[in-house]
Amino acid sequence: MPPSPTLAVATRAFAQPLNLALRRAAACGATGVQFELREELRPELLSESGRKQFLHRLAEQGLSLAPPFFPTRRALHDPEQIDQRVTAVGSAMSFAAELRARVMTIRLGPIPSEEAREARRVLVTILNDLARHGNHVGVTLAITPSGEPAEVYQKLLAQVKEGPIGIDFDPSAFVCSGLKVADAFRTLHTHVAHVQARDGVRSLDGMAAETAVGEGMVDWTELLALLFEAGFGGWVTAVRNQGSDRGADVERAIRYLKAIHL
Repeated sequence: MPPSPTLAVATRAFAQPLNLALRRAAACGATGVQFELREELRPELLSESGRKQFLHRLAEQGLSLAPPFFPTRRALHDPEQIDQRVTAVGSAMSFAAELRARVMTIRLGPIPSEEAREARRVLVTILNDLARHGNHVGVTLAITPSGEPAEVYQKLLAQVKEGPIGIDFDPSAFVCSGLKVADAFRTLHTHVAHVQARDGVRSLDGMAAETAVGEGMVDWTELLALLFEAGFGGWVTAVRNQGSDRGADVERAIRYLKAIHL
């Protein structure tokens, strides 16, 4: 039987101290937690012994570390402070490795068209450098789509030769861009290293917004079936970036997904 995905919550949705966030994650039925590595969990706050204690604390709650997320303030290839940004991403990958993560997610920003040759060259060079670094530390970088068609990412990843770069599959991004989630997954499934449980809606006039899981246009029954058929055994992480009670929304997302398929 193919492996089944495992469920995690992004703890930043709780906006609570670590101990409380871990208890809530375990209580809602998640088996993993995703941390943000810029503000929520920083390397300078954890010594080597502190990291061991942190992993022990996770285990005490019956939790594992899902792929962490590293936010950047600009697109990865934006020329402003590009060297510092790429260095920060590489350092975050090294920190993720020390926490025994094998994947780290990042939002890439809009993909330069093939006609924008210099910007495209810069982005491909950066991704090759980070793939090489990932090989060294044992962490695969997974990029989150920004709404372009799946084929755009397929062509981009084909230009990365120094090691694997994965996809952090965000169904809401495709829904909000008016694209079909199932088609996007079928195109990218061999690259998918992590899946976000995030939902969204798009109106007839093109307005789009994130919603709680199950209240948007993502067909979760279909997507979870596709994950199973593809043999995806990685993490599906409930993420909520908007809303008045994000913590409750990610808790409900876990219960909703478990009721459907898992």
